Amino acid sequence: MKKTFKLGATLGIYAAVSCLCLAVVNSFTAPVIKEHEIQKENEGLRIVCPQASKFIPVEKAEIDSALSSVNEKFGSIAIVGMYRAVYSNNHDLGYIAKIKGPTYETTSLLLGLDLEQKITGVHILSTSDSPGYGQKAVDPKFSTSKGKTFYGQFAGLSPLSSFERGSDWEIISGATITSNGISNMITAGSKVIKAYADSHKAE
Repeated sequence: MKKTFKLGATLGIYAAVSCLCLAVVNSFTAPVIKEHEIQKENEGLRIVCPQASKFIPVEKAEIDSALSSVNEKFGSIAIVGMYRAVYSNNHDLGYIAKIKGPTYETTSLLLGLDLEQKITGVHILSTSDSPGYGQKAVDPKFSTSKGKTFYGQFAGLSPLSSFERGSDWEIISGATITSNGISNMITAGSKVIKAYADSHKAE
């Protein structure tokens, strides 16, 4: 009985020390990871809308309002942030949505639209999809039949008027789920951006 109690106490101490060590490590690594994510997002904003002088974050309440006005369910797709892309005089030249949604696993991306609702760029921040197929979505060496990267082929398209798979954009062979998931995220993001832009014009 005493040996069992001693063993249990020892294991408890080891568990407590392990938790403490993990907490200490996390306290140091979490800020670094967060800073890296912010830097990566800032770089992505420049990629999808290089003409902008700066990017002004949209308040969460305004994003929620735009989502409500769309009045459409997007399933697991989430608009986790939005920005106004502006000139030096603060006049809008477009809008950017940060979107997270289901592909084969999960993907997070930035979608930029100009004032005419044309895509200025798509930048994939992260994806946990399978190597070899799903990862081709972020591979700069992968090209469609038109010689563009998967994400690069969306620039210039108008997703709210014509966004047909096969005619407007191509899937990745062997990664249909990833391709469709990203296109669904682009469609959802475009609708929310338009709703926000329309309300922003009315102010």
